Amino acid sequence: MPIIAISRGRYSGGARLGEELYKLLGWRVVSQAVLTEAARKYGVTEDEMQRAFDLPANIFERFTRKKMRYILASQAILVEMFEDGNGIFHGLPGALLFENVCNVFKVRLTTPIDMRVADVMVAKSATRGQALRFLHDADERRAKLGRQLFGPDWDNPDHYDYEVDLYKTSFEEAALAITEVLASEKFKPTPKCEQEFKSFALAVRVRAELFFNSSFNHDIVEVETTEDTVRLTGGKAFEATKTGLVEFVRSIPGVEKVFTDDHPEGLVGIPVDLDFGMSKRDMRARDVMLPPTSYPHLQQSATIRDAVVALSASAVRLEDGHFLAPRYVLILDQDKRLVGVVTRRDLLEGLVPEIGESRTSAKHIQELVPFGGEVPREIFISWTSLFTQRAAEAAMQPVSTVMQEVRGTVRLNDSLSTMISTMLHHGIDLLPVLDGDKIAGVVVMTNIFDIVAQFIMEHGGRPKNGK
Repeated sequence: MPIIAISRGRYSGGARLGEELYKLLGWRVVSQAVLTEAARKYGVTEDEMQRAFDLPANIFERFTRKKMRYILASQAILVEMFEDGNGIFHGLPGALLFENVCNVFKVRLTTPIDMRVADVMVAKSATRGQALRFLHDADERRAKLGRQLFGPDWDNPDHYDYEVDLYKTSFEEAALAITEVLASEKFKPTPKCEQEFKSFALAVRVRAELFFNSSFNHDIVEVETTEDTVRLTGGKAFEATKTGLVEFVRSIPGVEKVFTDDHPEGLVGIPVDLDFGMSKRDMRARDVMLPPTSYPHLQQSATIRDAVVALSASAVRLEDGHFLAPRYVLILDQDKRLVGVVTRRDLLEGLVPEIGESRTSAKHIQELVPFGGEVPREIFISWTSLFTQRAAEAAMQPVSTVMQEVRGTVRLNDSLSTMISTMLHHGIDLLPVLDGDKIAGVVVMTNIFDIVAQFIMEHGGRPKNGK
């Protein structure tokens, strides 16, 4: 019989369904809480695991793919707990931890919102309104996390073997239906399927041991397995440490043979997605950009006043939940092509119609001032004019009259180096990301700096002897 992996949201009844299945099957039930506690085996704290599967990745985590280590730890713990191939797991990542793995029956649990709200109200002594807000935020975080870790179609029903709709059935009826489906010929595990699961389990354990418990660079070695046999491959760095790697892997329980050259057929490889290195491909514009819908933007036909309102009323929410005060408004044409940007400075100057004249006057007087002395602009502009009827009238002018040209852009797959170089070269801290001739998102300097700063703080060496 296979492992039953139940994918559910917060307070959706996964534990209750697991209990009913236990009554019928007698299999071990593992919750996400148990998984979080067990992760200490690999040096992952409970707080880290809780954050890993509750909050979307922040910018640094996306750059380093740090959350993938939690997936690997989770997989390694689960295959150990379900060593005999039977078990029931319910948790937020649910079936996606075993995507494309044979011998896993993937269940999707859909629960009425009123049932979830009632459970939250009891568990947290909350009002109905508070419970609704809690679930809305939790579901939003779960959806964002799912997209980051497993792709845009992470919640596609096609990923699952069976859907439990608690709008139409009870927990008891759902558990009975699942056991009946599992007993059908279609879902009876074949010897080949069982062998593939054992190979997957060994591959996960080997990769976890290399990642968490060895001094070797896990990025330099590829792991393939078949039941008790492991094949290790890699490039020059692998060849330089091959002997030590082979000895280490050979010492892992369950490993009988280790190959580094020719290998028997049927080896199962760890997916490329579990490469945890900070290589250049880990950081592309598409990975860190904010969608244009989350950043202030207007049509060319908008007025200066519209832009002032857009900047004043906007707060950009980053992936880690922090808010950023925007400094620009994106200006788009009718076909949603980016044609310019407007800053606060541009808007303030646009509210003072005589500023153009003052610039000319300043230039003329500058020519008359000996020794190249500067003439302060304040001599020619009374900024109290910002609070006059004339400024209010100027605010109704098209925003295109004060917008700047776009000085630098990048493409979706451009690297971190390209993004930083473009920003520094053009002296800008907002970088539009283009897909063809349409804007796909924006990268802000704050995000880029946070990535570099976090890396330096975590990995940068300290001066010796306090110097």
